[in-house]
Amino acid sequence: MAINEARGKTPGQSYRPAAALAAAAGFFFAFLALNPSPAFGRESGGQAGSFLYYGVGGRALAMGGAYYGISDDASAVYWNPAGLTLLQRKEVTLMQATLPTEAKMMFFSYAHPTKKGSVFGVGMTQMSASGFEKVDVLYDPNNPTAEQTVTRGGSFDAKEQVMALAWGKNITETLAFGLTVKQVSRAVAGKSDTNQSLDVGMMKGMGPYYRVGFGIQNVFALRKGETDDKLPVVIRVGNSFRFFKDRLTIALDGTKPMTGDVDIRFGGEYWVVRWFAFRFGLMGIPDIQETDFGFGLKFNSFSLDIAQGIHDLGASASTRMGVSFRFGQSREDQASIQVRAFVAEGQEAFNEGNFALAAQKLNQALDAQPGNKQVSAMLGRLMAATSFVSQAMGGEEVQSNIRKGVIGYVDGRDMRQSVNALRHAFNKNVKDEKVLNLLNMVEKEAGVAEITRRVDGPEQFTWVDQKIFDARQSVYDGKYDMAVRRSQDVLDLEPNNITALEVMGSGFFMMEQKDKALAVWRRVLELDPNNQAVKEFIQRLK
Repeated sequence: MAINEARGKTPGQSYRPAAALAAAAGFFFAFLALNPSPAFGRESGGQAGSFLYYGVGGRALAMGGAYYGISDDASAVYWNPAGLTLLQRKEVTLMQATLPTEAKMMFFSYAHPTKKGSVFGVGMTQMSASGFEKVDVLYDPNNPTAEQTVTRGGSFDAKEQVMALAWGKNITETLAFGLTVKQVSRAVAGKSDTNQSLDVGMMKGMGPYYRVGFGIQNVFALRKGETDDKLPVVIRVGNSFRFFKDRLTIALDGTKPMTGDVDIRFGGEYWVVRWFAFRFGLMGIPDIQETDFGFGLKFNSFSLDIAQGIHDLGASASTRMGVSFRFGQSREDQASIQVRAFVAEGQEAFNEGNFALAAQKLNQALDAQPGNKQVSAMLGRLMAATSFVSQAMGGEEVQSNIRKGVIGYVDGRDMRQSVNALRHAFNKNVKDEKVLNLLNMVEKEAGVAEITRRVDGPEQFTWVDQKIFDARQSVYDGKYDMAVRRSQDVLDLEPNNITALEVMGSGFFMMEQKDKALAVWRRVLELDPNNQAVKEFIQRLK
């Protein structure tokens, strides 16, 4: 499942955009404390692997590269691997970009959600530039003021490439974790090196408006090759805020190489209509290095994203174009199919009275769709029921009624039917403490006014006998409404119990509800036409 950011509100809870913005501001003040006097990226460009922090994807780059807290498409392989959990379907993303100074950048990624809840992704990022002039300079270190000899040696090319394998999975409904293993290779003027590194990312949904991403890149790195350059450890924080029913998204990111300066980016996206979005962004706040804008088109399973960047080198512009394809069955659809299958198997186990197997099947359904509140509630009620009665297999009347009672309780739609079924089972064996405890638990959840208690009469006394005894006692005590309720409890189990009908009629009569008393006593005569006492009562009413 993807990170669940519930659109509703739980009782006593409210979400406000201002609170989300305040939380993000606190996050960034703490983040900036890592670099008290930031030059905001001006001194970080010459580090090994610095091209990795520029960004990829037409959508992301149109938003100024403020994408770490969004990362909800296949480009999460590059950005934040925890964001892979937000994908519902298989997805391919491609990007071609022309950057300032005529450098070329290509990006490819593929994300594959699995039935187990994990999402895997692979990606390739490549940047290349050609036509650099090679210059050799000879000078005498013992005489720095002497004239230097400059020899031109033709031109050379530069190429950097990253191959990445990523994985993401939800830890809870709102928290996701991800890893990316990268191999970074460079070839410049006949020299080359290779670095292997690991990135760690997390994504946390903070209510319906705010999502935060946090990660550390190059947690460890292995280097080999002809240079001494090492990939720096990089801390990344991303925030995304959603407004107007998700039509507007605002993002704010910070990147801090441990050996460089903070780079802050800001961007936004507004869906003018369902299929068209306008985007804007800034790189390198407050000393703006690049201003970005662009648009996106979305048609069913296909997206086209165009980004244009104006760089601080002057009027030079760079164009980036990306496309995405989504295909296959969504994870939600797959999970729903699995849930229905497991619940059906659980129902079969219920019908057989094998509650342990039913619990196993409901657990499997919840594993397939962790956010399914209906299955979660059913499993919780089943576990509560099985703490008293673990199984009720067989064709006997008692076992059948226990099964019926537990099924009704777990389903939760007709609690009264569950109560009556368990009362039937208890009536057959009033010494069964486990059934009584289960019955009492269900009665409390059903809001039954009078909880069933242990039968106090002789050995052959049943629950029905106890209820009728208590109903009669209520009439003697002048508690006529209680006499009616206790009689009704008996009639729920035995609709034709003449004694219960007689007592109920007496209760209505004493409460001066004579029409009801008359209707009940007439029912007694239908069942027992020779009942002289009831005939006399009816005659008096007339």
